[in-house]
Amino acid sequence: MNANIGWESGTSNVKLAALRWAVAGAALDLGCGRGWYAAALADRGFAVTGMDQANRVEDARVRVIEGPIRPPLPFPDCAFTTVLMFDILEHLEPEAEILAEVARVCAPGGRVIVSVPHADDAFLPDYGLTYLHRIDRTHVREYTPRQLAARLESFGFRTLYCRLEGQARLPLVFAEFLRGPRWLKTLAQYAITALQKIGVVHAPQVAGDIHWAGERAP
Repeated sequence: MNANIGWESGTSNVKLAALRWAVAGAALDLGCGRGWYAAALADRGFAVTGMDQANRVEDARVRVIEGPIRPPLPFPDCAFTTVLMFDILEHLEPEAEILAEVARVCAPGGRVIVSVPHADDAFLPDYGLTYLHRIDRTHVREYTPRQLAARLESFGFRTLYCRLEGQARLPLVFAEFLRGPRWLKTLAQYAITALQKIGVVHAPQVAGDIHWAGERAP
């Protein structure tokens, strides 16, 4: 995988901001990748365990379990106050067993923080436009916000927030279809921006990701 593309290129400010939902104590980062978010929790005094196919974490404060993420998870009941699942749930089978294990290792009152790609299956594919994740053959499923929240709630979590992130910059996208000098593209961007502001152009459902945070029921 090209380390300069997408989630491999660096930290996401949206994901870093989502860490505010973490509950102090022990944290588990499932699919920890390079360990950026695990390290951010370690900076805040968390005892952090990461789990991934390969150990690419350079921060010595993060304990890493190397191996496939599959049930049963190698942790005792209620071991963690926070579980991170950034860009991993869409890859995992079997989904129900994985989520049951996440519920088992998350302590009552603990938090689970999730990001997944948005199933942008509205009008974009009809025009040959789509997000890169739509051609990622490692995905076994995709979600809408309602589907994601309902699925996690069925395993005993209460939704704290669930929203789309990474909305497309429509003026920039559609101006690129114009042929001509740069000033014409710039003019088109201003025009579409104005139409957005008065509500003529409106497509809030066109977004790359869903972010969800929930609390484990007592």
